[in-house]
Amino acid sequence: MDSSDVVAGTNAQATEYNNLRKDVVLGKKIMGVDADAATVTVDLSDKTKSNVRTITLEGNRTLALSNPTIGQVFILRIVQDGTGSRVPTWWSTIIWPGGSAPTLTTTAGAVDVFGFICTAEDEYDGVFVGFNLS
Repeated sequence: MDSSDVVAGTNAQATEYNNLRKDVVLGKKIMGVDADAATVTVDLSDKTKSNVRTITLEGNRTLALSNPTIGQVFILRIVQDGTGSRVPTWWSTIIWPGGSAPTLTTTAGAVDVFGFICTAEDEYDGVFVGFNLS
C-alpha cells in the first residue's frame, strides 16, 4: 500500500497507512508475527508486519510465502514452542549455502534466525543468521 491507495478520512486503509507512516517516521521498530497453522504463509506485502517476522512452531509446520517482490530482503525468526523438537518444511525454491537447509535448534523456547533475498520470481537465497538465540 502507498499513499495513492489512501482516501483522506477515517477509512480502514487510511488508518492502517497513517499508523504505519507514524511508526516509520518516529523510528518505531516493527516486527510482525505470523500465526501458527499447519501451513504458515508469510504475506510479504503486509507492510504493517515489516520484513522481520516471527513464527512460533507449535508443531511440525510447512512454511510458505505470498506476494514477494524481486529484490525483497526479509528475516524469519523461528521460535520453538514450550515443547520443542519442531521442524519446518521450507518452501522448495530456496538456495542454501552448501545445498541443504540448516538444522534448527530444537530445544523448547529456542530461537533461530534466517535471512532471505528474493532473487527472481519464486527463487530465494537463504542464509542462517543465528542459532539458539533464546
